[in-house]
Amino acid sequence: MRFLFSFLKTFCVAFLLVSIAPAPVWASKDRKAKEQRKLEKEAKKRDQRQRVEEQQDYFKKWLTEDVVYIITDEEKKVFNNLSADAERDAFIEQFWRRRDPDPRTALNEFKEEHYRRIAYANDHFYSGVEGWYSDRGRIYITYGPPSQKESHHGGLYQRRVLEEGGGWTNVYAFERWFYNYIPGVGSGIEIEFVDASKTGEYKIALRPSEKDALWQVGSSPTVEEMFGGVTRDGTMLADLAMRNIGLNDGTFMRGAQPFDRVRNYFLLNKPPKVEFEHLRGDVETRLLYDPIPLEMTIGNYRVGEDAFLVPLTIRVPARELTYDADLQNVSRATIQLYGKAQSLTGRVVYEFEDLIAADTSKAKDLKAGTNFLYQKQLPLRPGRYKLTVIVQEESSKRVAIEVASVQLSKNQLGTLTSSTLVVADGFASSSPEQTLSDPFVTPSGIKVYPNVTQEFPPGAFLSLYTEAYEVALDQATRQPALDAEFVIMKGREQIRAEEPRLLQMEDRVVLMHTIPLEGVDPGRYQVMLQLRDRISGQQASKRANFEIRGD
Repeated sequence: MRFLFSFLKTFCVAFLLVSIAPAPVWASKDRKAKEQRKLEKEAKKRDQRQRVEEQQDYFKKWLTEDVVYIITDEEKKVFNNLSADAERDAFIEQFWRRRDPDPRTALNEFKEEHYRRIAYANDHFYSGVEGWYSDRGRIYITYGPPSQKESHHGGLYQRRVLEEGGGWTNVYAFERWFYNYIPGVGSGIEIEFVDASKTGEYKIALRPSEKDALWQVGSSPTVEEMFGGVTRDGTMLADLAMRNIGLNDGTFMRGAQPFDRVRNYFLLNKPPKVEFEHLRGDVETRLLYDPIPLEMTIGNYRVGEDAFLVPLTIRVPARELTYDADLQNVSRATIQLYGKAQSLTGRVVYEFEDLIAADTSKAKDLKAGTNFLYQKQLPLRPGRYKLTVIVQEESSKRVAIEVASVQLSKNQLGTLTSSTLVVADGFASSSPEQTLSDPFVTPSGIKVYPNVTQEFPPGAFLSLYTEAYEVALDQATRQPALDAEFVIMKGREQIRAEEPRLLQMEDRVVLMHTIPLEGVDPGRYQVMLQLRDRISGQQASKRANFEIRGD
């Protein structure tokens, strides 16, 4: 009996141990898993906060350090009102784009030079504060290296010219920078920087006397003072007043025009002027982070021995516009447009402005993919140009700026060439009253509607247009013998090859063709025009890209 009781006691204890012991183990594992998840969440939140802080630090640094000297007050106001990082990124992209002197190149020369100047300032003007933050750094970053520079190390130095009182004096270390010309400031600009604190930090001096250590403490009489022509108190008072107050002969300051120095001082503290203007006015103050999604393409046709017609085509998605109820059954969006063509020297050779009205029926919703097209024919001579187009919607005040470059090579008689290969949505005939100044009219009289995005839906028709020049004629028949072929390529694979229709005119041969894209897979393609003049033996080619969307 005692044995049975002992056995049961042992069995019950073992059972309890088996039943109870795992619970703390499972609880411990569950607790550790919860703690691990908590730690992971906290780490994720820390990473997110860090990314946000880093992004905020980036935008803050960009505004308060990178562009602090060149951003306008209005631009700064717009940037500070932005709430999303995507908007700030878009703003920064537009900021540099507006200052790009040559959009033809992938490199933004202004931006590259700006950051080079910052690096130079940090390397050469450090003095307990970063070089970019110093006065010399600010002037260097904003206006570049001076035309000439004088450096003076300070100490006992016979430097007072008669305008500054003459005689021997003790000066602080100072530099004098000369600029032949500073846009928005003037010509023959002189800037003095003085290290009055003897720390290596040079400050812009408003008065020539700021570099004169003995002048500042009131000792060491000048030549004029020794001869009794002026008094020290009167000269110093006049110097502080920045003008002659009748206590001396007016020659106490270098240059004898103290207010020019004051004027230059304040002009040098302003950011440099941005080139573009708001429809010839204030577009520089209206850089918006939500621009109209404007798209633009440019072509060229020869219209004489030394002249070109440059069609500039703009596409605006209809759904992106704001429509007002102007008419009984029509809603209207109104757009102001200003454009100009400039030579590489900045000279405006052609400018234009238009008021565009885009109408839609109140009873029907705009279909997806509906766009409005605008075209302006620009008459230009051979050369390289920068084209700038600015549009603003009257209702929403949204703005878009497009900048492009165009190079027109001088005509070479007897050399087979062609115009732009236009990827188009279709053709039409012009009416008798229409001229080359009318939109979409080509020198051949055919109206061509460019596909600005060069994108087509599946099964669409690809229309192609170009003009060939200097095509040789058979002396007997006065007819050309020109072989032409449009070849569609995907990578190195030839997809389709077709011969275009040729239309002979007096000084050119027009090539136009429409290719059905039925059965062509979605993707990016290239169409190549191959020309061969059988009479002269010359060959020429042109290429253009297009895409078939997957929808």
